[in-house]
Amino acid sequence: MTDPTGYSQRTSSTGITRTTRTTGPTGPAGPTGPAGQPTPTPPSRRTSRALDAALRAGPFESALQLAISDSGLSLESLRRRLATDGIHVGLSTLSYWQRGLRRPERAESLRAVRAIEDLCGLPRSSLVALLGPRRPRGRWGEPRTRELDIEELLGDEMLLAMTLSGLDVSVNSRCEHVSVHGDRWMHADRSWGKERIRRIVIARTEGVDRFVALSLRDIDGEQPPSVRALHGCRLGRVRIDPATGLHAAELLFDRRLSSGQVHVFDYEYQAGPGSTGVTRYDYGSRQPLRELVLRAHFVPDRLPVRCYQVVRRRYDDDSGLRDVQELQPDAHGVIQLVSLNGKAGIEGFRWEWD
Repeated sequence: MTDPTGYSQRTSSTGITRTTRTTGPTGPAGPTGPAGQPTPTPPSRRTSRALDAALRAGPFESALQLAISDSGLSLESLRRRLATDGIHVGLSTLSYWQRGLRRPERAESLRAVRAIEDLCGLPRSSLVALLGPRRPRGRWGEPRTRELDIEELLGDEMLLAMTLSGLDVSVNSRCEHVSVHGDRWMHADRSWGKERIRRIVIARTEGVDRFVALSLRDIDGEQPPSVRALHGCRLGRVRIDPATGLHAAELLFDRRLSSGQVHVFDYEYQAGPGSTGVTRYDYGSRQPLRELVLRAHFVPDRLPVRCYQVVRRRYDDDSGLRDVQELQPDAHGVIQLVSLNGKAGIEGFRWEWD
């Protein structure tokens, strides 16, 4: 129908009322909100090339972020629009969704995503389709073939710390993480000194230009490390949370990647004080990896008495730790782990000194 203000209204299947402008005999007029103030309405528009590409290839958080940006709505405006139509989503939740820290999966959350599609003028189910089927949860043995939320992998405390850091870790989901090689060198006093990491990634979208590397402490009292870019990247912003030991470093690629382009980059950490007595070296990945190679380099006459390959459900829950197999050092004191086509989650070593 057309109301007296000169605006036509239609209600989508999500329950969201979308308002489009018409011109009456006295000229165009706008709808009014409290105190007669005009209510902003996203203009009709063509989607940008970047948004088109993200809607085709994902990931979800990139498409959502671009859709909201292209619509001209702030997160607060979007939250208010949703609330007006009876869909209540917190501002922090919307922020987590577009940064890839959480994914909408519950029925009410999916209803909100469909409403966002309407408000942003997107084709129906274009965002929902990027979410795919609901991910399995529970025992470690269940398949984890999709990306995990940061909350699932690291826990609530780290999720909050990352949110406060101001670095957008959702950029990591714009790449497929193919391979990770990590080497850590141990000292005779049972502390670690240096860790070097090589990553191979494939850009999922156009213009990928950075990665946010996260480092977490391995032992209570350990201070955050320092980080240095080596090849294929340079160091950007660094954020440290003393309470949790979270260290977040932005690594800027030496070029913008095209969709499908492969990139290799290397960086290394120097340990901070307080790592003496560390008994583990592991790696957490939100995505399944084609190849994970970890090597712990011990002083040959200061070897641990036992070492195991382990998997864990999440960083803050040792109750989910499971030994996979015992590992033996080579003649040079190196213990190696090779995992092919692994699941998303945490995998690595634990050892016993005595």
